[in-house]
Amino acid sequence: MADRSQRSQRMKFLIVNADDLGRTPGINSGIFEAHARGLVTSATLMVGFPAAAEAAAELLRYPKLGVGLHVALTGGTPILPPEEVPSLVDREGRQPPRPEGLGDLDPGELRAEIEAQLDRFRQLVGRPPTHFDSHHHSHRLPIVCDALIEIARREGLPVRRASAEIGERLLRGSVRTTDVFVEEFFGSKARPEVFSRIVRSVAAGVTELMCHPGHVDEELRQGSSYAVDRAAELEVLTDPELVRLIRDEGIGLIHYGEL
Repeated sequence: MADRSQRSQRMKFLIVNADDLGRTPGINSGIFEAHARGLVTSATLMVGFPAAAEAAAELLRYPKLGVGLHVALTGGTPILPPEEVPSLVDREGRQPPRPEGLGDLDPGELRAEIEAQLDRFRQLVGRPPTHFDSHHHSHRLPIVCDALIEIARREGLPVRRASAEIGERLLRGSVRTTDVFVEEFFGSKARPEVFSRIVRSVAAGVTELMCHPGHVDEELRQGSSYAVDRAAELEVLTDPELVRLIRDEGIGLIHYGEL
């Protein structure tokens, strides 16, 4: 008879992770709705925004939602004072809009900022994160990936497999991750037929599907180019037909804390 590990390798598991928890109140409420009424099993918290404290308090109502740290090196301001991390910010103390703007990073400053975000997470949530990922996939940059591997290995936590190359780096660094990462469900592809196709293609092992559900509030409209599409994602992720499809395909819904 096959042992548990052999049986589990033949099973299909899906982590549906909602990025950007804590970014705005509308994103918070959309993620919680997608978890309570739909398919979201996991979220990652951005700790540097005012709505992060609200999200952390609301988590008490959703004990089955796994919550990781969405390491944010772009699109906002650092947790540490800008003068302590000058290689991470511009002259106004702001992070670059996208990872391409992360130029000559100082490794020590980078690790210090990630550690500060991890500390803030623990202060807000009262427990460690289930895993790490990064805003705009910043850890696709080797220097960021190396820093995250160092911290994740120390903490014994998984990291998002943001690409095949990242997956290999994580495995070489003895950091747990999923077998597959899917980022296709985004923008014009945040549609029921795309989600259905993704679900039907889930293979044995663990797959993560990245998503960004949310209610569109004014703060989101003013601060993000990805706004209206979040409402479309929320509609798909709470579709009862897709909930049934997951069950019919024999897929187990889990979060990173259950890896």
